[in-house]
Amino acid sequence: MRRRRLILSSLTALGIAASCAASFEPSSEVNGLRILGVEADLPYAKPGDTVTLTMTVTDGLGDTAGKPRPLQLVWIGGCVNPVGDQYYLCFQQFAALLGQALPGGAGSDLVKFAVATPEQDGERGASSFSFVVPEDIVSQRPVPDAGPHYGIEYVFFAACAGTIAPADFTQTGAAPEFPLKCLDADGNAQGADSFVPGYTQIYSFSDGRSNENPPTTALTLDGVELPSEPDDAPIFARCAVTTEERRLSGCAAPIGLDACEEHKLSATVPDVAALLPDSGADVGGARRETIWVSYFSDGGTVGAGVALVSDSSKGYQAEHETTWLTPAEPGLVSLWAVTRDQQGGQSVRRGWVRIE
Repeated sequence: MRRRRLILSSLTALGIAASCAASFEPSSEVNGLRILGVEADLPYAKPGDTVTLTMTVTDGLGDTAGKPRPLQLVWIGGCVNPVGDQYYLCFQQFAALLGQALPGGAGSDLVKFAVATPEQDGERGASSFSFVVPEDIVSQRPVPDAGPHYGIEYVFFAACAGTIAPADFTQTGAAPEFPLKCLDADGNAQGADSFVPGYTQIYSFSDGRSNENPPTTALTLDGVELPSEPDDAPIFARCAVTTEERRLSGCAAPIGLDACEEHKLSATVPDVAALLPDSGADVGGARRETIWVSYFSDGGTVGAGVALVSDSSKGYQAEHETTWLTPAEPGLVSLWAVTRDQQGGQSVRRGWVRIE
């Protein structure tokens, strides 16, 4: 049985050790269906606020003709304050909601389906979901003896290159599997390159604290801002070393890779983005939060997939770029920077280049 693994919207990439054999595909390479980020306009919301979530999803695996595949997306909200803040305790509730939303059901305003068509190339597959935070999300919980008084609401989501359907659900003592599956045209369950489920959470605090998403104001390559439209993409020369050859490392490193020019890929994140709301205007003495950026590409090779932008003790890290090698194949390539903070805030920036 294929396990339906969840992604958390603030998940970061892990490094992979090198060897003489072909290595695993790094998470910075987008060569299948991927949800790169789910951004909330209010990462911390007040009771009664309307929160809008926006998904950045892309598909690096086309159909047999090389065209982008149609995608089905789903959002399921309404799970508030599960015991122990355990996300999987929401599964039974949202399985019931999904049943209501499917054809023949009673309907539910807490479930939204969306279809991304191949014609939406560019920001293809972007989808949003809005919900109202309950007025009693905080007050329904007792005031704790220590720590902040808060409420939490979970929203689940999934992207499928096929048709989303309910999966068998059995609540046990252990965390159950995600109660959705993705089926192809023949009714076969799809794997991780065609089905991505996940969840995010929104906090509300009794003291009304807020958090803003860390802005990513630009994405640059060799110091030049990349355009957000493919028609304006600058031209770069290809690197003749194939993707398979690049995955060889150590004693099996490919000959000729050193001849390929490395380009500097960098997200522009202002220093003030790291200042906590109550820390004042003095950057030198202000309290800071941790901010990092994850880099992705659907062509070529990204160096370090994650870079630190701000550290709570070391402060702002002005140099947080990575490297990028152009692919061997000509065509359009997307590069992304997903900037995240430790309080659930994030922002996504996409840029385009053309390889000839």
